[in-house]
Amino acid sequence: MTANEARGGSLCVRNATSYPPGPGARRLEVRVERGVIAEVGPSVDPRGAPVVDAGGLTLIPGLIDVHVHFRDPGLEHKEGWDHGSAGALHGGVTSVVEVQNNPPLSISVEALRARIAHVQSRSRVDFGCLANLLPDSVPELAGMAPLTPAFKCFLGGSTGLGGQTDRNTLRELFAAAARAGRMIVAHCEDEDLLRAGKKAFPDATANEHHLVRSTEAEVESVRTSIQLVRETGAELHVFHLSTAEGAELVRAARKEGVRVSCSTAPHYLLLSCEDAPRLGNLLKVNPSIKTPGDARGLVAALADGTCDAIGTDHAPHPLDEKQRAYAHAPSGMPSVDLLWPLTWELVRRGLLDASTALDSVTLRAARSLHLPRKGALAVGFDGDLVLFDARATRKVEGAKLPSRSKWSAFEGLELAGFPEFVVRRGEVAWGDGRVQCAAGGLPLDLEPPQPSAR
Repeated sequence: MTANEARGGSLCVRNATSYPPGPGARRLEVRVERGVIAEVGPSVDPRGAPVVDAGGLTLIPGLIDVHVHFRDPGLEHKEGWDHGSAGALHGGVTSVVEVQNNPPLSISVEALRARIAHVQSRSRVDFGCLANLLPDSVPELAGMAPLTPAFKCFLGGSTGLGGQTDRNTLRELFAAAARAGRMIVAHCEDEDLLRAGKKAFPDATANEHHLVRSTEAEVESVRTSIQLVRETGAELHVFHLSTAEGAELVRAARKEGVRVSCSTAPHYLLLSCEDAPRLGNLLKVNPSIKTPGDARGLVAALADGTCDAIGTDHAPHPLDEKQRAYAHAPSGMPSVDLLWPLTWELVRRGLLDASTALDSVTLRAARSLHLPRKGALAVGFDGDLVLFDARATRKVEGAKLPSRSKWSAFEGLELAGFPEFVVRRGEVAWGDGRVQCAAGGLPLDLEPPQPSAR
């Protein structure tokens, strides 16, 4: 798409209020032209564009969820892009980065192109499709690099995929990604320690999930991954970080200048293993949700910039599957539908300042995966906008959320900040409590691959 081609619609939002809401907030207006922000200020001329009167609602950029599983193609009965992208809009999310962890995997250029075409015909939000980093995909990495934000590597097994256990194999995978010029996004749990945890707790229930999938398993895997970056020249992003100790390893590596970043998820910040007796298998996710001390450590990592982003790891399963016996219940929970209300809850509880909370799901999130044009109310950025009322609250009711799973680990929680109006590249996508657009999401713009090797 050239600079002269339209990326979307034209629209002007008037009478909005700047973020953060409160005594220092001011009038803010934005004009979007052909999908791109053309003007931002206290008073903007619509220049003939349709006008949305915000009525004093707070205006922020559309959110980027850096980690979702919509399980489509292959397992559409669990979510699918139709439901998943509707849920994203409900949560204020206008861009997602999606991991395919069920067949067909993206291990070739042909498979990745087919997946992108499949998604574009269904998604209501802009999207990036991660390629899978496996021994079979190594010959195809250079060809896939221009089409994907990153290569996803499972160091520990999780829903749908087994983990890599051989260090030499891992080193070659990291080196191959470096040569192709794309970062690795990693599920960091040590496979051998996961197997040992399962053996040590043969009769485990959800109450012991954080022991079966232990702190040590994540920490050792993060340590190994950082060392592989040092050895190969690769770039690493650790997905869904769940431990304070893992965050400290990332913090130390970044101070050394190692190319490593990370993200966490709302459930690691607002829940803990102490909620397991109440929630049972609804709390079963991989990596496991750890202690309240780990939650505090992860909040601190967001506050000091060690942790770049909050991504949901939206991983829905039907409730009847989650209600099986612990050993047979799949891991994962839905929450893309709630990303902004859950992020705003961190501000309401005084855990994060308003600026850090917003950046963690907008500009900082986009930059962590090198996604240009997303995450800011600035001229030249995509016209992705969210209007919300910071004071209006309602209780979470999983059955009313767009996600196909129809349950939530946050059921009954009183949250604020539910988006009232969402714009995707200048086109109304959500309003009046419902989806207002058909499919029309575009593949995310990507920076050129940057090959590097040692």
